[in-house]
Amino acid sequence: MKQRDAVYSAITGVFSDAGVHFEDGMNAESMLTKEYRASVHAIVTEGFTSGTIVFEQTPANKEKLANPAKLSAYVSGLISNWIRKDKRLNGNTAYAAKNPGSRTGSSDEQLKTLRALKKQFAGTDKESLIEGQISKRIAELRAAKVKTVSVSEEQLAVLPADFVSALNA
Repeated sequence: MKQRDAVYSAITGVFSDAGVHFEDGMNAESMLTKEYRASVHAIVTEGFTSGTIVFEQTPANKEKLANPAKLSAYVSGLISNWIRKDKRLNGNTAYAAKNPGSRTGSSDEQLKTLRALKKQFAGTDKESLIEGQISKRIAELRAAKVKTVSVSEEQLAVLPADFVSALNA
């Protein structure tokens, strides 16, 4: 079973057992008490340990399965994630990141170093110099990420000829 479906199934099962009326598209978070969430957590955790929920066998995931505290933290985040993102559980709303782009450059060593320097020089006259370099590096990373799209002659052939000629003018 996929993780998304496992969380959905666990939540709807807990609600059903408790006699709570729930239909797809309702907001599960507002109805999920501490006790219900603990039950969902236990069900999902059991699914991972029994192998009924898909869990890619990477070294990090194997470590999570071997360490109950790490698995518990993972399951807690997983439940929160799908309550936010699954339309069946979040009031039928499209998910939107709260801080889009906030992870930009999180794996870039140059940007990590610049951010550490910013903390080191916080409140000094060098802070603005470092902020400028951070902005410049983020712009470079975003520019490198932009994909170029090309449209072939065969693809253009399906469009009206007058529109294609206007594009080429």
